[in-house]
Amino acid sequence: MGVQLLGVVLIFLSVGLTLQTGKHCNCVKRHPQDEYSSSKIVILADVTGKRLPVKNQHNLVRYKIKIIKVLKGSINAHKTQYVFTDSSSCGIKLAHGRYVLSAIQLNYGIKTMKCDIVKQWEHLSLTERENYSQTYKLGGNCTISTCSDSPCCPQSENECKWDANSPDALEYVCLRDSDNYCSWYWPASRVEEDEACLE
Repeated sequence: MGVQLLGVVLIFLSVGLTLQTGKHCNCVKRHPQDEYSSSKIVILADVTGKRLPVKNQHNLVRYKIKIIKVLKGSINAHKTQYVFTDSSSCGIKLAHGRYVLSAIQLNYGIKTMKCDIVKQWEHLSLTERENYSQTYKLGGNCTISTCSDSPCCPQSENECKWDANSPDALEYVCLRDSDNYCSWYWPASRVEEDEACLE
């Protein structure tokens, strides 16, 4: 005998968790590197077309894109001309311009939703651009978890703790150091741990 959940749909996507309740859509806040690591596909692309409905596809819309660079995953950049999304509150709205997008591969193209990576290139700092283009891929064997207590102390050598209230931490990268511990770097210098974590 099952349990009915009325009005709640959990949709697991390429990045994070989307919680859809009625007409609302909420995303779990995660560090950008964590989003990148759990994504199957990450691209740098120019949005060149306007939002158009997809024929015979309920609640599905598309944008014409030109992929500049595949940042992660395996995808045919020349044949992928559209990014699809839902017309619901869990879908995305894009303006003309350059974006970092994560996506899942479908038979008819790629699909990006609200809780995926959707970053306008012009709004990223030089460090963030370098992270997406080069650095995040170097930290694949480290895990990142959100810190809810102070101090933010890692529980193992494989973990970096992220303080979601620190704006600078969005530019940090979790990499293994020379002692084989996962540590934060910004951009190339190691970020010192809280002294309380060293006791």
